[in-house]
Amino acid sequence: MAPKKKVYNGYALFMMETRDKLLSQGIKVSMADMAVHCKKDWEKMSDEMKENYKTKGKQMKSDAKVEKYTSIGEKVEDVVRQSDENKSQTDAMYAYIDVLLDMKPASHYLPKQKFILIHINPYTCEKEGFYFPAEISMAEFSLEKGLIRMFHQLIGFDKVRTNAPRAPTADINNHAANNHKIDVFSMFPNNYTEVLLKMIGFIMNKEVNAAILSDLTLDMPPVYTAHKPIENELMITSASLFKLFESAVYDAERSDFNNIIRVYHLDKLFMKLKNACYKVKNPGTHDEALPSVALATDSLSKDVINTIKTIGCNFHEKLELPHVCSNYFVCKWINILSAHCCRYIDIELVSGQHYDFDLSKTDSPVEERLEKIQISEFAANYSDKEINQPKTLGANSWPALEGTSTNIQKPIWNRPECKERTNSKTVTNEEDKFPPLDESKDAPVRAMNSWWKLGGHGRGVISQVNSNNQNQLNDNSKPPSRGRGILRNK
Repeated sequence: MAPKKKVYNGYALFMMETRDKLLSQGIKVSMADMAVHCKKDWEKMSDEMKENYKTKGKQMKSDAKVEKYTSIGEKVEDVVRQSDENKSQTDAMYAYIDVLLDMKPASHYLPKQKFILIHINPYTCEKEGFYFPAEISMAEFSLEKGLIRMFHQLIGFDKVRTNAPRAPTADINNHAANNHKIDVFSMFPNNYTEVLLKMIGFIMNKEVNAAILSDLTLDMPPVYTAHKPIENELMITSASLFKLFESAVYDAERSDFNNIIRVYHLDKLFMKLKNACYKVKNPGTHDEALPSVALATDSLSKDVINTIKTIGCNFHEKLELPHVCSNYFVCKWINILSAHCCRYIDIELVSGQHYDFDLSKTDSPVEERLEKIQISEFAANYSDKEINQPKTLGANSWPALEGTSTNIQKPIWNRPECKERTNSKTVTNEEDKFPPLDESKDAPVRAMNSWWKLGGHGRGVISQVNSNNQNQLNDNSKPPSRGRGILRNK
């Protein structure tokens, strides 16, 4: 619903003028307190002066611009302006990538061109649209040298300093349990200014101080992250970094953030880079090795966990969950880009640089204290064998709202299928065997379990089975299938 048109009466106008005078003297008074502060002065004021204020208030009301609003109460002007800004930023991103990969001779520039990839595991409260970095990984790489430098940082969470929404703990706990498992954030650093300066220093490859945040001429190279339209990682990464910037910099503005840190589309870069390398191998061709961004997105989403020896993150290694660590994602992307592009420009893949990454020697001073951290039982005791079993949050996790425990379903991770699963043998139960498939009336019928009565309580969509009673089931000698999915009526 659109807000009502603001009305300025004489007394309100007098309070506003008085408040402005106090602010110019360095005295801050809220409008609620101004009503009491100005009461005596207003009562002592002459009728002529009061009439002047009333006339000004009416004039301001009549001159006020009639604004249009959307059905959810947003200003149409703001929506249009934001849409134009987003389009402008997207156009600038695509133009930058085109210019970057169009340098001649391509056979010389493409192998040496450096890129910085970024992945963030955020503290997330989706209902409120709140995202804040829990883990940041950045990697600088080129096709020629592969992985060049790494940056990895685990970040603590301060609900006050990050201006988090009220009672975010349940949502943050649920998201952490289903994704990155980082729920011991009280032990991690929350000096957000220092973390931000470390990030900027890594991107610029030099030591920086707080003065750089006020440098209007600062022009840093962009960072790239993979993006799926459904999960919207590009928006989440940008929103998380802006919230870090907002928590680290006093009076932060979005425009200031956009001038310092630019998060670009890795999928678009991948498509353009592979096509540029393909044309080096096949000059004059109009064909493309990767004709669409959708195909690039599909390639970047594949699991290649076998190509990483050690992720260099003590926290996730202790949990034996390397595939959810941010280090894993940036190394995975380097491997995929290298495998797709290097063959066209005659670059041989090198172990430790393009694949088989060993990040155990990467400097991570923050994690020297991880041995002192008691990782919550909730995260440590999770097992893939208990996928469908509800779990209760451990003692070290954030409490759920209203002091009640929270049951969370174990997520099915996007992991490569293990050999032990493919070779597993099915164990049959003698009591579960079906009646023999013959027409003999004298054939003994085994006692059947009552699992079929609960057919409608499983996963998937299960249609009702048209059966009148147990006798009809025995006559047909064909009980319903036990598998998940859809049971169709015949």
